[in-house]
Order: sequence, then structure tokens, then C-alpha cells
Amino acid sequence: MKPEEQKVLGILATIFGAIALLGSWIPFINYLSFFIAIVAFILGIIGLIVNLKKRKTMAIIGTSLAIASVVLFFTTQILYANVYKDFVREFNRSYREASSSMERDLTDDTIDSIPEEEEEDSFTWTQEQFDALIEGDLDNKGKGGTNYKDIIKKHGLPDSEFDSIIEGYDTKKITYIGIDDKIKTVTLTFVKQDNGQLLLVHKIAVGLGENQQQRDSGTRI
Repeated sequence: MKPEEQKVLGILATIFGAIALLGSWIPFINYLSFFIAIVAFILGIIGLIVNLKKRKTMAIIGTSLAIASVVLFFTTQILYANVYKDFVREFNRSYREASSSMERDLTDDTIDSIPEEEEEDSFTWTQEQFDALIEGDLDNKGKGGTNYKDIIKKHGLPDSEFDSIIEGYDTKKITYIGIDDKIKTVTLTFVKQDNGQLLLVHKIAVGLGENQQQRDSGTRI
């Protein structure tokens, strides 16, 4: 009969080996389990040496669990690496397809919007329309003047806008430009009301009439 085994190292090796085996298949945690398995393996080997001429049951169990944990760690690492590569490959493929689709949509939208932009930018002013504009009372923040929104609704967005504060008034100056056989411009200045509306206080045009009539209210803003 062999002498009774000194079980302390074997029990520790078995406990650490079991813990390492349980965590060796869980991502990220398996790194910690790998080091625990190394500790269990060292304890198991020491237990085998100490019990060289004695029973070695617990030391053998602890060492076996440690070896199984290390093998499982490397196996799962290879498996997770392959899964990660497949995921990255599929993600890159989906991203390229989505990017190509978005580029095509943006290109189509740009092409479709060109006629609309050209239509919005076209010069629609006539001398009669310009003469119909009403200049409001500057001293009363343009009261009675033509509303900015009505002009935008009828003639579209201007070619340029400029906001400023002049003599305590919040003003907006807009300009429409048309170029065909000659240059035509309509420049309008508005004053902002307390309720946020913009009313016309000054207008000037070039090239609308036969004599390239220019209308100036006499008040410079």
C-alpha cells in the first residue's frame, strides 16, 4: 500500500484548474483563465513531485484540469478569431454596398435637382413688377412696404443676401441678377419688424426698362 497523499497542493491545483476550465471558453475572461490554468498546472506538478512515492490522485486531477483549460483556451481563440474575421469581411462587404448605393442615390438626386435649381435661379422680374413694389416708411420700420415673403414666393430666392444693422435697424438687402443680352439687376432693402416680418424700404433696378431705368427712393440703406 502506498502512503497517503499530501493533498493540499493537489486540492489547490484542482480548484484552480476547475475555475480555469469554466472560464476558458468565455471571450476576454479566458485570458484570465489561461493564467489561472498555468498556476494550477504548476501546483499540480509540484504536487506530483512532493507525492512522488505516494498516491497522487488530487495532483493528477488538478494537473489534468489545467492542461485541459490551456488546450480549450487555444481552441476557442482560434474559433473566435475565425468568427471575427468572417464578421469583419461581411461588415466590409455590406459597408461597400451601402456606400455605393448612397453614392448612386446622391448622384441621381443631384442630376434631378439641376433643372429645379436652374428654374429657381432664373430672372423673372419685369419693369411692371418692379414698379408695383411699395416702399414703406423708413422712420416707421417700413410700415406699408411690400413683404419680403411675398417677393420670395413670386420670384424665388435671390442670388445674394446681406444682413446688417444700420442706424439701429435690422436690415436685409437682396439682389436678383439676370444675364441674357444685357445685365439686369433688382436690389431690394428690407427692415425687420418687431414681429419678425421684413418690409421693403428701398428698391433699385438696372436694365429692366428700355432706358435701363433706375429707381432710387433717395434714402440710402
